[in-house]
Amino acid sequence: MKALTLLLAGALAFSAQAATLYKSPTCGCCGAYADYLKAQGIAHSVVASDAQLAQIRQQHPTGDKASCHTLLIAGYIVEGHVPAEAIRKLLRDKPAIRGIALPGMPASSPGMGPAQPGSLSIVTLEKNGSSKPFLTL
Repeated sequence: MKALTLLLAGALAFSAQAATLYKSPTCGCCGAYADYLKAQGIAHSVVASDAQLAQIRQQHPTGDKASCHTLLIAGYIVEGHVPAEAIRKLLRDKPAIRGIALPGMPASSPGMGPAQPGSLSIVTLEKNGSSKPFLTL
C-alpha cells in the first residue's frame, strides 16, 4: 500500500508540471505526439503557431538537434518525439542541462510509428551548446 501511495504521489507531481508544446498548425505527427503525451499523463497546453514555434526556437536554439516541435517543461527544453520515459528521467534527475532531444523524426518514435526497442537515442542539450548521450530506448 505504501508503494502504491508513493507511486501515485509521484504521478501527481509529474502531471502537475507546467508544460507547453509548440508546434506547426499543419503538422499531423505533432498532434499525434500531443495525444501520446496526454495518454502518458503529461499534462500540457498546445500552441499551434508557426510564428510562436519560430520565436521559441530563437529563444531556445537546438541547432542540428531540431525537430518539428518543442516542449517546454519545468524549465527544460524537450525537442522532438522524445518518449515519456526520457522526460520522466529528466524531471526526476534534474540534471544541470538545457534539455533533451530526439533529433529528426525517427519512424519508431512516439507520434511517428510503432516502437522498436533500442532504436531511439536521446541526447542532452548542454548549456555550452554541445550534446551527450542521455538515454537509449
